[in-house]
Amino acid sequence: MNLHAMLVDVSRCIECKSCTVACKQDNGLQMGDWWLNIRRREDLKTNLVRYYQTQSCRHCVDPVCQVVCPVGAIERGKDGLVIQDDQKCLGCHVCVTTCPHRGMKIMTNGKVGKCTFCRHRLERGQEPACVTVCPVNSRVYGEREEILREASKRMEELRAKGMRVHLEGEDIEQTAVMYLIVDVES
Repeated sequence: MNLHAMLVDVSRCIECKSCTVACKQDNGLQMGDWWLNIRRREDLKTNLVRYYQTQSCRHCVDPVCQVVCPVGAIERGKDGLVIQDDQKCLGCHVCVTTCPHRGMKIMTNGKVGKCTFCRHRLERGQEPACVTVCPVNSRVYGEREEILREASKRMEELRAKGMRVHLEGEDIEQTAVMYLIVDVES
């Protein structure tokens, strides 16, 4: 089975929040609940550098949230997706505090929720909702090898413009959602 993967190219994000709205609508999330957030980051060195970083579950290869869940409400499938069962969730929030990516969210009902990669859409042969609405192609969905090739191509293009970049989620801590990050000079 091919592993699902997504590239989030931070260099292209314009903070339009289309992805967050599509996620919320397509997954029927209640008012006040979000699985995907966008955070503005600013660094002042010799000049102001502003960029936007999205935050959601990265679907880790070795998910710590699964290990710490006392009732087995979180499982990683053979397709590489980490899915949380709302019916089993006790609302203890241990997974929220241990997730290194802040991908687990406390919902208004007190339980935990997280990105499902729009599994319901994948089963119908569609891409995740956040990918389909991105107007600047910051989010790209596909098989892991295909996404790694796209990330490599984009990194070469950015480096040719004199930018320093790296890819999070490729090597040491493998994740299905990989982030192409522009390094801010020290």
